Amino acid sequence: MKNRAFVRNLLLLLLSVALIGGIAYLLIRSPRVTSTDRCEAVTVEVKTEAGGEPLFLTGDRITDELARRGIQLRGKRLDSIDLRKIERTLLSMPIYKRAEAFIAPSSSSVQIRLTEKHPLYIVQEASGKSYYVTQGKGTITVNPTFAAYLPIVSGAVDLKMATGPVYDLMTALREDPYFTDYFGQVYVDETDGIVLIPRIGTTRVIMGRESNWSEKLRKWRIFAESVLPKRGMNAFSYVNLDYGTQIIARSRYAPEGETFDEEGEVVTAPTPEPAPAPAPKPAPAVSAAPAPKKPAATEKPREKAKEASKDKPKDKPASKPSDKAKTDKKEPKKDPKKDPKKPAPQQAPTPKKPNKPTEKGKPNKPQKK
Repeated sequence: MKNRAFVRNLLLLLLSVALIGGIAYLLIRSPRVTSTDRCEAVTVEVKTEAGGEPLFLTGDRITDELARRGIQLRGKRLDSIDLRKIERTLLSMPIYKRAEAFIAPSSSSVQIRLTEKHPLYIVQEASGKSYYVTQGKGTITVNPTFAAYLPIVSGAVDLKMATGPVYDLMTALREDPYFTDYFGQVYVDETDGIVLIPRIGTTRVIMGRESNWSEKLRKWRIFAESVLPKRGMNAFSYVNLDYGTQIIARSRYAPEGETFDEEGEVVTAPTPEPAPAPAPKPAPAVSAAPAPKKPAATEKPREKAKEASKDKPKDKPASKPSDKAKTDKKEPKKDPKKDPKKPAPQQAPTPKKPNKPTEKGKPNKPQKK
């Protein structure tokens, strides 16, 4: 037992000595920065959160941006370069998540490593405010110094909607390789909700406000693969996917819309009804002119009536005008301003019946007043 413990301790001692010796050798042999060493190159490595090529600034442009901010590296003494200042300056740009700077004495260069935030789309609010929305629902203020070619979201959108329903929809688009670069613009309409505009064609794809984006994108893919090749990329002014299992499409060349099922087949294709002929204007109502009133018979002196009764004792009374004569013909109503109403003609008074004679052959005596 004692021999085993001795051997083990000896091995540990030898291993420790070898490790210390290796470290000392590296320290002695490693190049050191001297006061005469100057920066001959600047190497910039940029990675993105999602992988792939950087979207904003290349390595050369980053070096130029540092120089513009007062940090000149080429030709400067390596021992006088402030590495922490370089990192703080780069992190002040909102497009970077991490920054690391160090000196490589063997190549007399400054090494910079950056991690770029991953922007998803640009938001342009109606108020004029513009910003990028990044992965993780962060935002970056748009700066003309660094710009990326991304889908644009505009219309009735604010920060809450841009980082809510719109963010979820854009995430669903990224997850499906078919839609990675399919849509170039997103418009938020106050009535229709979210509307997508493809990069090719002008058909508006209405997504609505419901959040089942994956199902709606599946319907659009079926429609795009089965209907558009037959009808043309610009055959429809809009396609509405916000109707459950149906797809409502409005043709540019027909007054009525069409309904498609989930397989892209037409469910109903209503034929346009002929426009009804304009109804004739009703003729102005003609009201019967009121029958002229019989003027009150002016009562003549009774003496004249008596004389008339003497001459014609047995005259029959004038026949009453028939009802037919009383009913005047309907005449169109005349404008009182243009045709003033004429006074009704006065009718001659009807003579009174003579009184019956009291004696045969003798007329009655006139009554005294």
